[in-house]
Amino acid sequence: MELRLLTAAELAAAYDTDLKEAFPPAELKPLSSMEDLRSRGLYDPLCLFDDDGEAMGYILLWKHLDGRYLLIDYLCVPARRRNGGIGAKLVRMAIDHYPVGTVFIGESEAPTGDPARDEMILRRLGFYKRCGAVTLGYDCALFGVHFKTICWAEPMPEESEILRKHQEIYLNQFGQERYDRYIQLPLKPGETIRPVTDWTED
Repeated sequence: MELRLLTAAELAAAYDTDLKEAFPPAELKPLSSMEDLRSRGLYDPLCLFDDDGEAMGYILLWKHLDGRYLLIDYLCVPARRRNGGIGAKLVRMAIDHYPVGTVFIGESEAPTGDPARDEMILRRLGFYKRCGAVTLGYDCALFGVHFKTICWAEPMPEESEILRKHQEIYLNQFGQERYDRYIQLPLKPGETIRPVTDWTED
């Protein structure tokens, strides 16, 4: 197995197949945005390949300008490879791929109160907990989707610093006006979540 950065062509192929299958439009940023971030050194699309060169899973990381804080933008195991422990292996290998002291921030959809939807949401949160994630004390809403915020770090920074870096990742890409329109970070207690809209940077 090999964990390495995807080429531009490999990322485009993965986007049109596995990523679109795994994520709804409200959660999937345009491929052009990923490429723009990568061209500025702010995006690491990692893929775990098996010994035959087939993609086993993807972990796409959105980088803060300081390079120390990384937001897990997407974690995706193709449907054909699921239920084999690949997701947990991807998380462990990605953490080991970066220097000690790197801080990984994650966003996992928050329970909705709908038992039919929450079964998968709770399973995903449980998966991250088993992978060593710590649930932080603030939530966020992105384009109308409510997320719990999780983190991996050793040592763990102050939560106020994690929040500030989390905000700056989005602010650097969107600017203040679009940030205020689409990003609720943190989501304050009792704050109304805005209507769901597809990811946009226009």
